[in-house]
Amino acid sequence: MSILKLPKRMEEVLLEVYGKGKRESDVAGELGISKQAVSKFLREGRARLTEIFVDVAEMLHADIVRISLNKGYAVIRPRQLKIKAYIVYVPSIGPRILFGGNIVCEGEVRKLCRELVEAFKSWGLLGKCSEETNDASIIECVIRTIEE
Repeated sequence: MSILKLPKRMEEVLLEVYGKGKRESDVAGELGISKQAVSKFLREGRARLTEIFVDVAEMLHADIVRISLNKGYAVIRPRQLKIKAYIVYVPSIGPRILFGGNIVCEGEVRKLCRELVEAFKSWGLLGKCSEETNDASIIECVIRTIEE
């Protein structure tokens, strides 16, 4: 089983390249490392992110429907439920799981919703959803986009 969190530098490189769409050479210059180091961080980061998603799916007894390493999420189908679930890698925190259905961002769930929205921003997933006015509608919009 993998540790369910990426090392800080690896996470930073993944988010710069995939979340912000920067070129590897630009990221290398900004971080003061070689382009080869950036490539290695990307390669190993993608592998570790895959391990994290697989481990979470196994813990939930779920089948993996789709993994998007460059957008930081996986779609799974828990075998005992009739709904899909979404694993989102939240930077600096690790994976968070969102089960399909009505999204209500109130009470104790408010923190999870905020983490998910921030993760969607970091991974560059907001797009047209940035016009939504509250966390629940942003999350629902991103899920619809993921499912298209």
